[in-house]
Amino acid sequence: METSFRFEGEKYIYFPDGVKFYSLYRTKRKINSFSELEYIAEKFNHLNPEFDPDLTKRLFCELADRGSGHIIRTYGEGRVEAMVDRVMAKNKEPYCPRLRKILFNPNKMLSRTQKMQIVGSLISAKERPPEEDIAAVIEDLWIGLEKITITRVAQELNTTRHLVRWYFTDEIMISVRSANQEIRQKNIIAKCIEAIDILTEGGNRLKMRELKKLTSVRDYFLLKKSIVYYQDRI
Repeated sequence: METSFRFEGEKYIYFPDGVKFYSLYRTKRKINSFSELEYIAEKFNHLNPEFDPDLTKRLFCELADRGSGHIIRTYGEGRVEAMVDRVMAKNKEPYCPRLRKILFNPNKMLSRTQKMQIVGSLISAKERPPEEDIAAVIEDLWIGLEKITITRVAQELNTTRHLVRWYFTDEIMISVRSANQEIRQKNIIAKCIEAIDILTEGGNRLKMRELKKLTSVRDYFLLKKSIVYYQDRI
C-alpha cells in the first residue's frame, strides 16, 4: 500500500536530500477522473510489480464502479482493463510531486508533538522553507482539490505559519484566491456529476429540480457546467 523501507527498530529514517514516497491509502476525497484512476494504477503497479495481472484488472474494475464508494462515476470494464494493460506494459515510475526527508515508523506510537520535535531537531525550525518547496505544496493541494491556506501549507512543510507567510505576497494571494475558487467549483461539479449519475441511472431523464434537491447547489451556472462536463465524459 505504500513504499517500503527498513526501519530496523528505529522510530524514523532521515533522508537529507529527500526520497520518493508513494502511498495508496484511501483519503476522504473520491477519484474524480479517469486520468486520476490511471495514476493510481501506475502507483499500484510500481508498488506491487509481481501482482497477478488478472486480479489487478478485477480490483480496478471494482474500484471504477461508483458503488465502491471510491469514485464519482462508473467506467466500463473494457476501458478499465485496457488501461491496466497499458500501465503494466509501460511499467513506468509514477510521478512523485514531492520528496520526503523524514519517514516515521508506522509501528512506533508517536504523537504529533513528538514527531514535530524530531522534525525540529533534524531540520532547523528557524529556517524558512525554500520557495520551490512552498510552491510544490501549493501545487499538491491544487492537484488534490484541497483548499490552499497558509496554515495548511505550513502543516505540510512541518513548520510555522510565520516561516511561510513571507512567500504569500499580494500577487501570490490573488493567484491563491483564484485557485481556491477553481477548487471549490471543481468539487461542486464533482458532487453534481455524482448526483447526475444517480438521477440518470437506468435511463431516467435528468430533472434540474431533482439535481438541485439532491446536491443543495443553487448556482445555475455550475449546475449547467456540471451537465455539460458530464455529457462530454460519457
